[in-house]
Amino acid sequence: MKKTLLSLLLLGATISTTFAQEEGKRQEVGINFSSLNSFGLTYRTGTATNLWRFSTMALNLNNSKTETDDPVSQGREDSNFGIRVSVGKEFRKDVTKHLEFRYGFDLAFSYIHDKSTNNNTVSFYEQEGSVYTPSVAGVIGFNYVFNEHLAFGVEVLPRFSYRTGESKETNGTTVTNTDISGYSFGFGNSPAQLSLSYRF
Repeated sequence: MKKTLLSLLLLGATISTTFAQEEGKRQEVGINFSSLNSFGLTYRTGTATNLWRFSTMALNLNNSKTETDDPVSQGREDSNFGIRVSVGKEFRKDVTKHLEFRYGFDLAFSYIHDKSTNNNTVSFYEQEGSVYTPSVAGVIGFNYVFNEHLAFGVEVLPRFSYRTGESKETNGTTVTNTDISGYSFGFGNSPAQLSLSYRF
């Protein structure tokens, strides 16, 4: 009898712990953006105070073409695009009922490709390059919580990056290849990243 009662108590404690853990879990999906041409998706999972964060962001999406009636200059075409994926950890603390402080880190990798072509009857000019950038970023920000499901976030990501790649320039019949490499630390062109998240 004692063994049966003890087994039931242990089973009850296990079930209670399991449900308590499930209730404490949180998932979030959202959109993030840092400018009109840099936007992406984010997914977070964990608890209310400790979450894994996964995100992808499109960078500098642009394609433009200029055509003229000039018999010499036939026009110009420019395009550039990029993508960044990251995974990291985020911790949160309540400041007020509707305000949360966020901090953590991200490991990220980005790829950017750009191409510019200027075609005319005198000479042909084209510049094309690709850059690969692994980076480590800190996360510092705040969430304004509208209700239990919706939150608006602002964060800055001081980032240490290493970039590598190559650029090819064609000017008439002359082709010049250039290696690209270097380090950088800072906030980049868009210091603040905004997000709108749905929690469930």
